[in-house]
Amino acid sequence: MPPMKKNIPLRLIKHSTLQKAKNSLHEKDELIKTAITFINSVENGNFDFSILESFSNQKHDLTDSLSKMGKKINDINEQEKKRNWAIEGLAKFGEILRQNNDDLSSLSDSIIKNLVKYTNANQGGLFILNNEPEGDQYLELTACYAYNRKKHLDKKIALGQGLNGQVFLEKKTTYLTRIPKNYINITSGLGDAPPRAILIVPLKINDTVYGTVELASFNLFEPHHIEFVEKLGESIASTISSLKVTLQTKKLLQENQQKASMVQAQEEELRQNFEEMQATQEALSRKNIELENFSAESRCILGAIDSTMATIEFTPTGEIVSANENFLKTMKYSLSEIKGKHHRIFVSKDVLESGLYEKFWKRLASGNPFNGIYKRLNSKGEVVWLNAIYNPILDADGSVIKVIKFANNITEQQNLIAERKGILEGIDHAMATIEFTTNGEILKANEKFLQSTGYELDEIVGKHHRIFVPKEIRESASYQTFWEKLASGESFSGSFKRINAKGEDIWLNAIYNPVKDAEGNIKKVAKFATIVSNKKEETENENLVSN
Repeated sequence: MPPMKKNIPLRLIKHSTLQKAKNSLHEKDELIKTAITFINSVENGNFDFSILESFSNQKHDLTDSLSKMGKKINDINEQEKKRNWAIEGLAKFGEILRQNNDDLSSLSDSIIKNLVKYTNANQGGLFILNNEPEGDQYLELTACYAYNRKKHLDKKIALGQGLNGQVFLEKKTTYLTRIPKNYINITSGLGDAPPRAILIVPLKINDTVYGTVELASFNLFEPHHIEFVEKLGESIASTISSLKVTLQTKKLLQENQQKASMVQAQEEELRQNFEEMQATQEALSRKNIELENFSAESRCILGAIDSTMATIEFTPTGEIVSANENFLKTMKYSLSEIKGKHHRIFVSKDVLESGLYEKFWKRLASGNPFNGIYKRLNSKGEVVWLNAIYNPILDADGSVIKVIKFANNITEQQNLIAERKGILEGIDHAMATIEFTTNGEILKANEKFLQSTGYELDEIVGKHHRIFVPKEIRESASYQTFWEKLASGESFSGSFKRINAKGEDIWLNAIYNPVKDAEGNIKKVAKFATIVSNKKEETENENLVSN
């Protein structure tokens, strides 16, 4: 018998239940699409939480997880932006500090201008510690940007005074969102208004504060802004510290160089002035140490000096103690006529009244020697020129006990110099003169030469002699060797054909004379000339014309 079939009951599903299931599937599908859209948006860096708003009224684990994930990623992204902002800022200001590390003013201007802009502040000021001179320390406003604080127009703040002074002493950052009344206003297009926040940060490194930086803004400063300015403050402090050390070192170096230059110049001047008296001065300097035990050698040296030079002794205040025969003959006095009298009997009235004479003896009494050429008067009131040294004599304790003057009578030489000067002035007045270097470059010319040639002095100085020479002469072989012969010491004289400033021919009776120094070296060439005429026959001596 075949098995009997069981009756299976059929369950009928209502249409509403099917529709509800369908809607549920559709909703989940939409949720998945929305989640995918949100994830793609996050991947592209767009944290648009409005995508999830369609499910905000319903509880979904997926949207909650996505929302939390998005916020977490967004927080991480914001923190990364802040870190990058700070890193880029420190790098930017590191370059600014490197580029402006040799001038405090330009460094301060660049720092505060860029810092206000980088932090989106509205204005700021940089205050640097000024500790020169020592004991008078204060904060100085070295740079500001959009600054308008009336109470600090003097640009100086005493340590401990006001917010900046307190921050300097306390070495701690101050951040204010409740601004004291009338403390500061920010000027904008709508007028003046107080800021919402003020940030004052000490510029310190290794617990040493070099100044403060103050920022004011209509917006509040975020913690990462404050942290950034504090870190930057350390870099600024380090740069300012190095800059101050560098500037101080440069200052000391310049002072030392100036002192060295002054000492060198003084040494050179003393060397030149003491050249003729060097042997005597050295002998006297050596014997000052041995005043108590004069040796026979020193007596011989002093005797030789006494026999060849005019010497006279004074007290430290200038009273005459003694004088040797050479001095008495030179000044036409007897010893009895001058002993006990003051040195001023030899000095003209104009020197006595100059105010320098009293200082002269005060400096001698303090141990300072003098040397040079001095104008003095003898017993008859006649002028006597002495090449002399006034040398203070010291005892074993270094005190001045007397002053000795060693002198040579150079009256004849001085008169000869004056006579030669008069002769040269006469030549300069009567003749056209011009001076050249040994290779022919013009150094100077007198007025008569300039009038004769029609030039101004500044038109010819530094130019070559050939500007006065016609083309056919300056291109000749003899002219090429003309200046070589002059430089070797050969002189030339005769009639010379030249051209003036207008290009016209003129004739000069002239002499080209090499000028030597004391050692016989040729230093320059002088030309002395008179105008013969503006024209001359072509039959002139060819050799003279070519030169």
